[in-house]
Amino acid sequence: MRTASRVLVVGWLLAALVVLGTNGRLPTYLAWTLPSSALLLGARALVRQQLAPSRYNRPPLPERHRVADDLRRPLADVIAAAGREATAGQQ
Repeated sequence: MRTASRVLVVGWLLAALVVLGTNGRLPTYLAWTLPSSALLLGARALVRQQLAPSRYNRPPLPERHRVADDLRRPLADVIAAAGREATAGQQ
């Protein structure tokens, strides 16, 4: 159903452009719609970027990730940290 609706909308839009072109009003239409569309898309992108959560406000990594990221730590420490987290989650 979505594809059929999209095809119908695109068909109507193309028909409207053809009618505007035959009446000689297509350049005026494009002169108004293209800049306004670009302005609207730019404003939307700016609002979305401003409302996005900050990358600096992320929760801290779990202990098992911090231990695993430290390459100087032995593998036994990494396994022990993962085991502690697994047993803490079951309680």
